[in-house]
Amino acid sequence: MKRTFKYALAAILTAALVSPALAAGTSDNFPDVPDNHWAFEALARLKKDGLLVGYPDGLYRGNRPASRYELAVAIHACYTNLKSVTDGLDSQIKALSDKLNGFATTQDVQNLRDALTALQNDVNGMKGYGEDIANLKKLAATFEKELASLGVDVEALKKDLSDLADRVTKLEKKKPAVAISGDVNLLMLAGNSRGGIPGLDMDGHLNGVSPAGAPVGLTDDLTMLQEGAFTFAGTNDTGPKWKGTLVVGNMLDTFGGQSGFHPGPNGGYAEGNSDVYLQDFSVKFDSSIAGLAFNAELGRVAYKVSPYIFQRLDNTSYFANERWDDGKYRFDGAILGFNVGGSKLDVFAGNTSKITSVNGVAINTLQAGPLNGAFGAYPVMSFDQMLGANLNVPLTANGNLNLAYILFDSANGIPVDGTGANRLAVYGGDLKFTFGKLALSGGYSKSDLEENTTIVNNINDSAWHVEGRLEGKRWSLNGGYREIEANYLAPGDWGQLGIERNPTNIKGFNAGGHFDLSKTLTINAGGEWDTGLDSNFGGTTGFDTGTDINSWNVGLTWRLNRNLSLMLGYLDTEFTNLDGAVVANNPGNTSASYKWTTFGIGYGLSDSSKLTIQYQASDVSNDYQVVPGGGGRFTGGLLSTQLSIKF
Repeated sequence: MKRTFKYALAAILTAALVSPALAAGTSDNFPDVPDNHWAFEALARLKKDGLLVGYPDGLYRGNRPASRYELAVAIHACYTNLKSVTDGLDSQIKALSDKLNGFATTQDVQNLRDALTALQNDVNGMKGYGEDIANLKKLAATFEKELASLGVDVEALKKDLSDLADRVTKLEKKKPAVAISGDVNLLMLAGNSRGGIPGLDMDGHLNGVSPAGAPVGLTDDLTMLQEGAFTFAGTNDTGPKWKGTLVVGNMLDTFGGQSGFHPGPNGGYAEGNSDVYLQDFSVKFDSSIAGLAFNAELGRVAYKVSPYIFQRLDNTSYFANERWDDGKYRFDGAILGFNVGGSKLDVFAGNTSKITSVNGVAINTLQAGPLNGAFGAYPVMSFDQMLGANLNVPLTANGNLNLAYILFDSANGIPVDGTGANRLAVYGGDLKFTFGKLALSGGYSKSDLEENTTIVNNINDSAWHVEGRLEGKRWSLNGGYREIEANYLAPGDWGQLGIERNPTNIKGFNAGGHFDLSKTLTINAGGEWDTGLDSNFGGTTGFDTGTDINSWNVGLTWRLNRNLSLMLGYLDTEFTNLDGAVVANNPGNTSASYKWTTFGIGYGLSDSSKLTIQYQASDVSNDYQVVPGGGGRFTGGLLSTQLSIKF
């Protein structure tokens, strides 16, 4: 139906293909149109549907120019055909409605299903008629006089075409009640020992060990993981909007509930149990309180503030996924957003104690303190409730100020320094300014440990940082300085040294940048140079004022074509003059070294699917490493393969 109408309209719009309609023919096609002519099939369809009839002698005479009256007849034929289609749909809909009003047998129901399917196909076919109807309206106006001379009610024709255009527009805008999207990921991790020595990856897992702890190769230390996420969202344009993401797979249990750092047997990876969890499910709507308008999101929601105050750690360095890597904590609660002038105030509250999978694995644990500590034994606190506010204030057209205060609470907070702390208050702000290609930023934050309403520690618990970034056409440069005191605690994500995440009791500079050597070749590099901040906390952090930490990295990306890229990277972090309280357990060695070399291939299978393969070789020397089978040296590697498909 749709194709026939397009053929008719094309016939009118193309001067070479005219359609004089003066008398009816009797054959399947016009005798003067050879079988091998490019328009043979199109003319046959148009004649069959009554849109082309030819001359009284039955010939088409395609080489003869058409008169305006002949074109007017063709326009009217197209209009009549289109109107019969829509009238037919109306009659089908009425007939189905009449049947539904009466008693329906099983056979009636099946017949209705078949009829509805055919009707839906016809309606779907009409969704693309908009442009065709618009063209037909233009033609009707152009040949108005000729149509009128043929006895056609031109005004009625114009009105019907306008009505048809409105109906088609509504069809084109019609959306399904629920939109479905998501992603499917397959991940393979294979570790190997080298020279009989296992490897150690950036997340603190041993590579190339058997469940019994023996060094093995890639085929024996093999972990297969899979996960599928299905996001359902309402498509309504007005009223409350909802969405939810259901996830199925075994990655959650493997990576420790999106917090990571949960080694399997002997410190390696172990395939988790298949599991199901609801990552988020919320409803958004606009409302007001005492005349103050606000927007609200209720349910299982997600939020973050900044890396030093409130931002979830990346679960693993070897699995890339937007849902896992967005830095947002999920919690059951609410987010209220108020717009006051040009400022935005978010108030949020909720708990994470019930944010678990069907098997009881926590999706994202609220944790504060250095994680994966390689040298010290600083305690990590866990919380399950929060109440916070985040205010963003524009400062001129170039900058903004972000202020936040969050209170974390738990009945099972781990005591620190002999206290009974069960609460943590984290507060501070970030300031950002942009002047053309130059961006400047900085921030200060503080954390106070509390037991109920009594502060038990509020000293040596702050962090501050400043950064600058300059962008060029083919390059960028950035640099900064930061100090993080030993008692600073926050569920954030402010960096990694070696395998230690969120390090404290350090101060130092950092710098980095990138340069496009060509349109296909990019090099990037960076470094960080820290020292211990306070010797009073060497026993818990491993760092004192004599400790030096030097870390640098370099990477190269080569885009061979739009689908294929090659990657090469190197990271080296060196610790020297570690604190004597830690060295006492490892006499004669006050240093540690972490080196990783990575080779990778990225291949885009399509616009919605990508395959990534990378191998990372480790060269680690650390006598303080707390994993089974340590021995101070780790020289094996990890092969990771990830196939991602979005839909």
